[in-house]
Amino acid sequence: MENKVLNLQLIEYRSVLKSLAYKFTNDPEDIQDLVQETLLRALKYVDQFFHNPRVVSWLFVIMKNIYINNYRNRKHRYLYEHNTASSYQDLGCREPFTENTVENNLALKDVQKALTKLPKEYKEMFDYHVEGYKYKELAQHYGIPEGTIKSRIFLIRKSLQKQFPQYR
Repeated sequence: MENKVLNLQLIEYRSVLKSLAYKFTNDPEDIQDLVQETLLRALKYVDQFFHNPRVVSWLFVIMKNIYINNYRNRKHRYLYEHNTASSYQDLGCREPFTENTVENNLALKDVQKALTKLPKEYKEMFDYHVEGYKYKELAQHYGIPEGTIKSRIFLIRKSLQKQFPQYR
């Protein structure tokens, strides 16, 4: 497709998309972002769809999906920020507040020291679990049933909770 023709079509679709974006939001900045992101994603498939008579409906679907994804991301971020702030407020903190990194470092050192007292295989297994390995992966790695992995990690966690009730 020629650049000149493509630029003219993009300008035409931009105004159509801008009016369609008002269905999702009234914020001018969000509208501009939606239109720009839609056109950017559509450019990946320019050869397939720009000669299609249903290109506007295709662009609308792209815009709708972008809006939904952005909405979900904002919702999750808001929930995380709100939960973090409310947990600090539950502890009696008022804004502005900061985490007590000294206390966190001491807690981490205490837990690491307690983990060194465990048998090497248990400590290693727990470390892998904390790093994000799934029970199934650990079972394959150690060659033991998944249920055994789950129970060992559960017992290690319970043991640590008993040793350090002040850090709960």
